[in-house]
Amino acid sequence: MKSLPARPAATATEGTEVQLCTFRVAGEHFAVDIMRVREIIPPAPLTAIPEAPRYVAGVFRLRGDVVPVVDLSRRLGLPPGEPTRQAKYVVVKVAGRLLGLMVDEVCEVLRLARDELRPAPAAIDAKGARLFLGVCDGERGTVRGGRRGGAGRLRLLLNVKALLDPVPGDGAELAQALLESAREP
Repeated sequence: MKSLPARPAATATEGTEVQLCTFRVAGEHFAVDIMRVREIIPPAPLTAIPEAPRYVAGVFRLRGDVVPVVDLSRRLGLPPGEPTRQAKYVVVKVAGRLLGLMVDEVCEVLRLARDELRPAPAAIDAKGARLFLGVCDGERGTVRGGRRGGAGRLRLLLNVKALLDPVPGDGAELAQALLESAREP
């Protein structure tokens, strides 16, 4: 089990810095705020959920919690990748509950000045835009615990709260119920 190091408490001078956990899904690079990441683990066996949205891969048990897992390639409409040894579940906290994100590879932890984050592109339609909080390139940021995975590539900052929002005709109401039932102690 690979856990990310805890972030020390911010001081008044660090208030403009953000740390992002970056990962790859279907060849594209994404990021989430490190403060949402509880841990990173190897893929675990999943229990399928009948009639769940197609992007909910299933659930697994993590130290007493039932954790729903979102297949990000399906949720984001990307082609599925081939399973690799680098595949991980990034377990994040969403509204006080746990959610697993199925990723192809965890790349690095970036430390960036908050002003290096840019808003999501305006050309994205409303349903796609709600999934992203912004964009960063990370060129000037510092790397912790990894290599520059995708230097020069933009990383989309995911809105993890929106990942289980209903998608018309995809049964997302069940996904939302799963998230609500998977309470953290």
